[in-house]
Amino acid sequence: MSDAARPLLGWLAALGVVMIWSGWVVVSRLGVIQSLTIHDMIFLRFAVASLAIAPFVWRYWPRHLRWWQVAVIACGQGAPYLLFAFGGFHFAPASHAGIMMNGTLPVFAAALGWVWLQDRPDRRRVAGMAVILLGCGLIAWDRESVGVSSDAWIGHLMFLVAALFVAVNLVATKAWKLTAVQTMVCIPTVNLLWFAPAYLAFLPKQVSVAPWSEILLQAVYQGLGPSLLAVFCFTTAIRTIGTAPTAAMMAMVPGMAALIAIPVLGEWPSAFAWVGLVLATGGILLAAGLRSSRGR
Repeated sequence: MSDAARPLLGWLAALGVVMIWSGWVVVSRLGVIQSLTIHDMIFLRFAVASLAIAPFVWRYWPRHLRWWQVAVIACGQGAPYLLFAFGGFHFAPASHAGIMMNGTLPVFAAALGWVWLQDRPDRRRVAGMAVILLGCGLIAWDRESVGVSSDAWIGHLMFLVAALFVAVNLVATKAWKLTAVQTMVCIPTVNLLWFAPAYLAFLPKQVSVAPWSEILLQAVYQGLGPSLLAVFCFTTAIRTIGTAPTAAMMAMVPGMAALIAIPVLGEWPSAFAWVGLVLATGGILLAAGLRSSRGR
């Protein structure tokens, strides 16, 4: 590939991550309010993802990790994370989820990185995280957006726990030097091995009575979108345009999720929610750590 085409590929890959992640928020909310249970959605996600990565498991399995490290990586973006994320969608709309999960993720990741990796955030990142928290605070008070229940605070707490799980996964991946492919083969394989028996044995299921359109949407999007395609696009973007520009592009996820939710779910954010969204987006940009070319 020519040097001129590489930046374009990187920006397109970063945009692909934004669309996949924001779309995941909307598709997940749609799945929760339709026929399937959250356990159906989790099983479909890991069954499809495990099938897709099965040819690569033996070659790319992270053999340098101990069993408990594999468990930490697998839980970080596995069934425990999804139980909280999908559970939160029962109480709060997609616009709240996009801000609460994607907005607080850099805050949790920075705090864990400081404690675990001694990676102390600079003043700019701290200021960005403060702005993020202010935006999330406004969202916590929002009761005017379409789709907000009186128990929205339960969904907010569940979104925060889900973001913490992902932050642990990201910091652990960096600390234990996992590649993107190793993460891709580890997470669905481990989660399918322990979650599938519990799901088939006793967890609530509606997959036998749900429409095939819902099953196919959740199976394909959950199994191939965030688990595989987003990881590939994210890695491509980092390699071609760099970490800071890629992280800055991720600031678009909450806003994009809110916009997609309007025609798909009919969930119009209130003016209060839009203010929180703008603050959170600006905070994510600051927390992304963008610097001048001299600073880089």
